[in-house]
Amino acid sequence: MNKKGFTLIELLCVIALLALITTIASVGIMTLSKKSKENLYCAKISLIKSSAKEYALKLEKELNESTNLFEGHKSLSIKVQDLVSSGKLQADKDEIVLNPLDNTSMNDIEIIIYLNNNQIDAYIENNNIC
Repeated sequence: MNKKGFTLIELLCVIALLALITTIASVGIMTLSKKSKENLYCAKISLIKSSAKEYALKLEKELNESTNLFEGHKSLSIKVQDLVSSGKLQADKDEIVLNPLDNTSMNDIEIIIYLNNNQIDAYIENNNIC
């Protein structure tokens, strides 16, 4: 008798191979997703710094008269919310700037604007991601 079809062992081997391929693909996709979120986060931090520098132009007098120092330079501290309120930074939703890594609010992040050789610069503590 000649039966056509697959044996149980052959089917189990195919299922195991498919499971292995799926696992490898899933890990790769998750790694790409994480890297993409980190890149988006760094781009958002860069945008916030740029907006803070623009915002600081209207605070130039206060900055020049400031007694606060950041790394030996006159400085002022602002929050991301200040940039949103002034229209220098667009919120993601409901006046909230969202962190792409975990979708939490970035509104309370402190930005230090400071004078460095008569140039306005901005510093944000960003946990060494960027």
